Amino acid sequence: MDTNRIKRFATEARNILKAGIAAKITTLGFDKNGNVAEENKPQLMQGGSLWNEQLQTEGFYYQWMSLYNRIQQKGINEVYEEAAYTWFNRLCAIRILLKNNLCSPVLAYADAARTPVIVDEARQGRIPQMKEELRQRLVELLDDDTKVTEQFAILITAWCHDNPIINKCFGSIADYTELLLPNNILAAGGFVDMLNHTEFITDEDFQSPELIGWLYQFYISERKDEVFAKKGKFEADEIPAATQIFTPNWIVKYMVQNTVGRIYLDNNPYETQLQKKWRYLIYNSECKIYNSGAANTTAQPIINSKLYTINYSSLEELKVADLACGSGHILNECFDLLYDLYIAEGYGRGEAVENIFRHNLTGIDLDTRAKQLSQFALLLKACQKDAAFADAHCLPNVLTMPVCDSYTIKDTLGHFVCAYHLDWINVDRKELEDAFDLMKDADSLGSIMRFEISQDTREHLVEAVNAYDAEPKYTEAFKNLIDGFRLILALTENYHALVMNPPYMGGGNMNGVLSKYVKDNYENGKSDLATVFVEMMGQRTSVNGSYAFIIPPSWMFLSTFEGLRKNIIENQSIESLLHLSRGVFGADFGASSAVIKNTSNANACGTYFRLVERTFQEFEQSHLRMLFEQTLANHDFKYNFKEYTKDVTELPYSEDGNRIYYPNVGQKNFEKIPGCPIGYWISNAIVTSFDNFKMDYYARPSKGMMPGSDYLKHFWEVSVNKIEKNVKSHEQSLKSDLKWYPYFKGGSFRRWFGNRTYVVDYLHDGEHVKQGDRNPAIYFKNNINWSKIASGLFSARIGEIGALYDDAACQCYVYDISNYEYILGLLNSKYAQIILWCKSQTFNYVPSEIAQIPVVLNPDITIIKTLVKQNVAISKSDWDAHETSWDFQRNELLSIDTDTYMENINYETEKHFEETGEHICIDPAAPKLGSLEWRMEQYKTKWERKFMQLHKNEEELNRQFIDIYGLQDELTPDVPLNEITILQQGEISIE
Repeated sequence: MDTNRIKRFATEARNILKAGIAAKITTLGFDKNGNVAEENKPQLMQGGSLWNEQLQTEGFYYQWMSLYNRIQQKGINEVYEEAAYTWFNRLCAIRILLKNNLCSPVLAYADAARTPVIVDEARQGRIPQMKEELRQRLVELLDDDTKVTEQFAILITAWCHDNPIINKCFGSIADYTELLLPNNILAAGGFVDMLNHTEFITDEDFQSPELIGWLYQFYISERKDEVFAKKGKFEADEIPAATQIFTPNWIVKYMVQNTVGRIYLDNNPYETQLQKKWRYLIYNSECKIYNSGAANTTAQPIINSKLYTINYSSLEELKVADLACGSGHILNECFDLLYDLYIAEGYGRGEAVENIFRHNLTGIDLDTRAKQLSQFALLLKACQKDAAFADAHCLPNVLTMPVCDSYTIKDTLGHFVCAYHLDWINVDRKELEDAFDLMKDADSLGSIMRFEISQDTREHLVEAVNAYDAEPKYTEAFKNLIDGFRLILALTENYHALVMNPPYMGGGNMNGVLSKYVKDNYENGKSDLATVFVEMMGQRTSVNGSYAFIIPPSWMFLSTFEGLRKNIIENQSIESLLHLSRGVFGADFGASSAVIKNTSNANACGTYFRLVERTFQEFEQSHLRMLFEQTLANHDFKYNFKEYTKDVTELPYSEDGNRIYYPNVGQKNFEKIPGCPIGYWISNAIVTSFDNFKMDYYARPSKGMMPGSDYLKHFWEVSVNKIEKNVKSHEQSLKSDLKWYPYFKGGSFRRWFGNRTYVVDYLHDGEHVKQGDRNPAIYFKNNINWSKIASGLFSARIGEIGALYDDAACQCYVYDISNYEYILGLLNSKYAQIILWCKSQTFNYVPSEIAQIPVVLNPDITIIKTLVKQNVAISKSDWDAHETSWDFQRNELLSIDTDTYMENINYETEKHFEETGEHICIDPAAPKLGSLEWRMEQYKTKWERKFMQLHKNEEELNRQFIDIYGLQDELTPDVPLNEITILQQGEISIE
């Protein structure tokens, strides 16, 4: 399925329909703001109405007034959206039914004039069933061949009302919507023309229920952009567009097969045929959790005991749901798997479908349009299995938010109980009133609503719904009441399997109602709606049941979600997890899809797939699928992410590549890491290193200042005589009359020394910028600093006595100055990078994460201190060689002298010996100090020598720390040349 073509179709269709509807509203007398002059309103007359000096039917008057009232209620823009989507979904659905042989070709052209078949047949006397008033209007219109659009509007509206699938899935078309059928709907290039001659959607696409989801996702994509562009709280009617996103099918299959499929296999271990079909099923082998003191894999493992399984007596008892179902993609996959289970157990096709709809599968979404599409997609699947479902006699159980509140109970419950002769004497009405009172905000809260309903009350609700379904008398009178009952029942069910792609929305975008509710009810997940749903899923899953989700990976690492992780680690079991690179949903921030069993197991283990690299690299989602499938086929598969480009056609195995498959990971190990990050790739040896004192025992990592740009300048904008460099305390700052102080403000990836370009106004101890102060007690110290924001590796640098630090250039005050170089070396080591990646997978290296790096102080740190001092000196000489350094002295070519020449000769002899093992003697020629070419050659050699010395030192530092932490089997000391952070301006090229 070419989703790019489908996207183009959906967005073009939306714009064409909206423009046509806007033009139609104008012809009906409304201006662009939805206002209408009094003289442009129709007048009701006996037997008809008068509008625009023309005689219209009486029905036109009521349609027009209905449109007027709707515009006053919702606003003209919302009416544009409603009408455009009404015609989009119904006409697309008709085309899909046709392509699946479930209806006649009513939209097809009968002639070269683009007369739709439905109009052509009406002209020949074959008129579909409709109200008599409409029939009379139509008959009058049929006498005029120029009014084909008006004829089509009546006919297609009546056809939609008469077709069981369209009517029951999408409901009745509002009476005013017929008026808003665009005048150009049948024109060349109009929407019907697009449907009939689309080059965007193939016949194969039309056979796939997945098409519906993609059409909807792309249809609302521009609306989503509009919502995000406003940059504020999302109102209730904006939440669907802002939060809905379509999940790639292979990830849906992974989630469904490892929840619903796994539950079935646990109860039917000898089933083999279905296992072969479920290609994304993950097999967990024996779990190995080693004692915390073990640093090698020869220790005796603790074998994971078999987890408890769900017991059910028949398939009808298996409860499966998606409580934020969108357009139904996950529900469709659940349907397919459940259908296969029924057929495998000998059920007939029709019986299997009815059982799934009546007993097994539940969907909920707060967006009515999405609910309609879910029902349509599932009913289409049912018809593909058994054409008898074309009469829509059995509908999927997909719910949306009811229109009700506590007054619904007060006004109608008594009447309902009497009408159905129910014995509800002992029912706690307060429980129901509270539940219905909560549902007044259902359009903002959706499926996260928690109802405090007793089991006795719940059984009465089941009784009420069954009575209503058996005899749906007074349908409209009790519809809102029953809709509320159905939702309460669905949201108080304990599901055996929940599978979801929950909505994504940060706390800052939540409206007041939603924000307060999640803070009051979902403490562990409150920072994002996606994690609120994850917390909710654990609560709604039955004991030993399973739930699966796909959300951004921030829940795995950020301190914000530590409570959520702890609850999962302590009370549930992570069965498997896909850690995905960017690209699953386009230019996202990565994704994670997990399958979690609601079973508390001290020895729980999981299987993890690391389909990601730290560099936030973006992958085509089809390539992520390829990586996953190749790893499933070969658990030893490795891939070199650094070689990836989006135009590759294959992803070959690379011995130098990244490991992807991590089986038998004991989740209790996560608790040994501060903050409990899901650091599944961290070895046992690294985990045990957390038993040591942390960085905050030896130093104080902290935030810097936030003075604002008005108080900052580049140092070259200020006279050197006005920069204070000698202050070491607040007392001295108060006495100094100099205004400007050296200031570190983050900067590029650079280790050891550099990124010194700013000064800050801190006159008299910062009397102007006190509000931005963070940790004044450690100001003016010789702190280590680093750039907080970085998309790649961490890099630390020495500070400067008398300097101040920005919030983006955090600072680390080392308590004992004798440990200064050791701490700096550790921070720039591979070991520290591994720990930081475990703690965070975001763009930020925050002080709280630095504070948790384990520190092992080697008794003999002389060699490390020596290497660090050399690295600082080399990096400083590189920084000072440029005019952007305030310690710049002279151009480097002028600095070349005889000493440089002799040092270069020694370097060449040593280099030759290292490469060949041969000792050579180079007789120095007379230095050519007057030759620019000679100076340039010496300059290149000098900086190659410094660069390679820095590279050698960094690898030796890594070797030292690897030995100190006992990680010889885990890490190598190698440092790629492109990670050496001098010569960043391309002065010379080091191959």
